Amino acid sequence: MTIEVEGDAGPPAKPPTSDSTVASPWRFLWLIGLFFVGFLLIVGLNKLFSGLVDELGEKSANERARLFVGEEIVRTIQGIEMDVYRMGMASGRVAQEKTGAEILKKVAKLEHDLEVLKDGGKVQQLIYLNVEGMDQMVRQATFKPDASDQNYVMEIIELAPHLDQIKVKINELQNLLILRDDSRSQNNGEGLLAVTRDLLTYFKRLPSFFFRLNENANRLFFESQHRLESLEAQLAAQRDRYKTTETVWVVLVIGAVTLIGILFARQLKQSNDKLLRAWGEMRRARDEAERASRAKSDFVSRMSHELRTPMNAILGFAQLLDRETLTPVQRDYSQRIHTAGQHLLNLIGEVLDLAKIEAGRLVLERIPFDLKRTVEEVAAVTMKRAQVKGVAVKVDIASGLADQVQGDPTRVRQVLINLLDNAVKFTERGEVGLLVEPDSDRALVSFQVWDTGIGMDEDGIQKLFKPFTQADQTTTRKYGGTGLGLAICKDLVEAMGGALRVESRSGQGTRFSFSLPLESAGPAPSFAQAAETAPAEPPDKNSVGSRAGEARAEPAPARTRHVLLVEDNEVNQLVASSMLAAIGATYEIAGNGLEATEKFRQGRYDLVFMDVEMPVMDGHTAAREIRRWERQQDVAPTPVIAMTANAMAEDRARCAASGMDDYLAKPYEMAALAALLQHWLPDSAA
Repeated sequence: MTIEVEGDAGPPAKPPTSDSTVASPWRFLWLIGLFFVGFLLIVGLNKLFSGLVDELGEKSANERARLFVGEEIVRTIQGIEMDVYRMGMASGRVAQEKTGAEILKKVAKLEHDLEVLKDGGKVQQLIYLNVEGMDQMVRQATFKPDASDQNYVMEIIELAPHLDQIKVKINELQNLLILRDDSRSQNNGEGLLAVTRDLLTYFKRLPSFFFRLNENANRLFFESQHRLESLEAQLAAQRDRYKTTETVWVVLVIGAVTLIGILFARQLKQSNDKLLRAWGEMRRARDEAERASRAKSDFVSRMSHELRTPMNAILGFAQLLDRETLTPVQRDYSQRIHTAGQHLLNLIGEVLDLAKIEAGRLVLERIPFDLKRTVEEVAAVTMKRAQVKGVAVKVDIASGLADQVQGDPTRVRQVLINLLDNAVKFTERGEVGLLVEPDSDRALVSFQVWDTGIGMDEDGIQKLFKPFTQADQTTTRKYGGTGLGLAICKDLVEAMGGALRVESRSGQGTRFSFSLPLESAGPAPSFAQAAETAPAEPPDKNSVGSRAGEARAEPAPARTRHVLLVEDNEVNQLVASSMLAAIGATYEIAGNGLEATEKFRQGRYDLVFMDVEMPVMDGHTAAREIRRWERQQDVAPTPVIAMTANAMAEDRARCAASGMDDYLAKPYEMAALAALLQHWLPDSAA
C-alpha cells in the first residue's frame, strides 16, 4: 500500500460579513445588467425605426425608378417618331436600312421597358458624349413592381398594341421608299407620282398615331410624377412620426433605467458602507492576528533561549561527570542523565519546529553542502542506536551524486535522522536501510528509508502524519513518543519541494521515500557568507557554525590555547570553563560585554567565546568594540565565536554582522567545543 501525503490546508478564513455585504456584488451585477438591457432596448428601437425609415426610402427609390422608366418610354417614342421622319427624308437604300434598323432597335428597347414595368428589372439610358476617352454614359434604374397596383397593367395594355403598329408602319414606309427609288431609277414618272401621293398620305396620318402614343406615354409619366410627389410627402410625414416615436421610447427607456439605477446605487452604497465596515473589522482582526503571530514568534525565540540555557548546564555537567573516575553505577547514572537531557532537548526542538511551521515562519536555507558526508554522519548516529537493539543498518549511497549540492543541510539531516530513528524504534529484529540515489528523470535526489519492523495497516497510515498522533494506542504504550517527528518530516519535505510517501504492511515493515531538488553546487560558504543569506530558522541543535559544527569526533589532543570566555550565567561559566580545562585550554572569564572589552585590550587571547544576551553590554556590541579596537591598533583579528542559546538563524546573521567568526548553539557537546578550537587554532603549541 502506497500513500502520498499532501498538505491539509483546511478551510479558508472568512472575513466578517453580513447578508447585505454578501449581496453587494450581486446588486452591482444587477445594476450593470439593467444598464445593459436599457442599452439593448435603445439599440433595438434604433434598429427597428431605422428599418422602417429604410423601408420608406426603398419605396421612394422604387417610385423614382418607375418615373425613370416612364421618362425613358416617352423619350424612346419621341426618338422613334424622329427616326421615322428621318427615314422618309433619307436618300439611298443604305441610309434607309440603317435608319430602319435603329427604329427597330428602339422598338425592342420600348418592349423591354414595358416588360420591366410588368415584371421588374433594370432600365438603361444611353447618353452619347463628346468627351476624350469616353464615348457614352449609361444611366440605370432598378424597378420592382407592386402586385397590388393595377395602374402598371393598364399602362402596358394601352401601350403594347402600338408597338406592333409601329412595326407595321415602318414596314409600310420601307416598301413605299423602295417603290419610290425603283420608279426613279426606271424613270417611271407615273409610278413615282403615285408613290409620292402614297407617301404624303402616309405622313399625314403619322402625326395622329404618334400623338396618341405620346399621349399615353405622357400620361404614364405624369401619373408616376404625381405618385412620387404624393409618396414622398407621405414618407416625410411617416419618417417624422417614426423619429418622434423613437425619441419618446428612448427617453422613456433612459428615464426608467436612470431611476432604477439610482435606486440600485442607493442600495449599493448602503451595502458598500457595510462592506467597508466589515473589511475594517477584518483588517483589525488581521492586525491582531499578526500581533499574536509576532508575539508567538517572540515567545518561541525566548523559550528557545530559556530552555536551552539550563539544558546546556545539565548536558554539560553530565559530560564533565562522565570524564571523572566513577563506579559503574555512577557512570550509568551519568549516561542516563545525558541521554534523558538529549531526549528532552529533541522534544523541545520538535515543539519549537511545529510552532514555527504552524505560524508559517518556516524559512529554509539554500547553501552548498556535502550530501554524502551528511548522509554518512546520519548513518553513523543511527548505527550506534541500532547496535543497542541488535538491528542491522544498511546504507547505500549511489554513485553519480554531486559532491556539493544546494539546499538546507540541517533540515535534510533532521528528516533522515527522524525517519531512521523511527525505523530503529519500531524494528525489534531484522534490518533498517537507507538508500540515496540521483533521480535521472527530474534532476532530483531520491531518498528511501525502510525497515523490517511491525509495519502498519491502512488506518495507521492515515493517522501517521497527524501531530501528537500515532498509529494506535498500543504503539504509544509500547514504544512511546509524541507523534511529532513524522508530522514535522512531512512538513519539512514539502517545504523543500518534495512529497513524503509511505508504503507499509502490517507485520512486514515500512518504507518511506521522497525526492528533493538538490542541485549541484560549489563549495560550502564560510560562516559570514552563510549568515548573510541565512533565513529565520534555527540551526541544528548541535551546530557549531559552518565548518566545525558538523564535527562529532572525540576531543582533540590537548594544546595550549588561551581563551577569553564571556558569559554572564555562573552555571554556564562553570560548564564552559570545565570543558575548556578538560580539553587543555587556559581561559579567563568576563561576566559581561564591557568587562570583556576591557580584558581584551589589556590581555592577549587566542580566541574569544562570546555570549550574546548579557547585562551592561551585550555580545554584539562587545564584538563590534573588539573589532574597532583591533583596527585602531592595526593588529590581526582574533577569532570571536558566538556562544548563545538563541538558536534562530537570524541570530547567526546578527552575530556575523557584528564581526563574529563562528557560532556555537547551546547546549553544546564537548566534542563540538574541541572541534571549534581545533578549527580556529590549528597551529597552537602543544
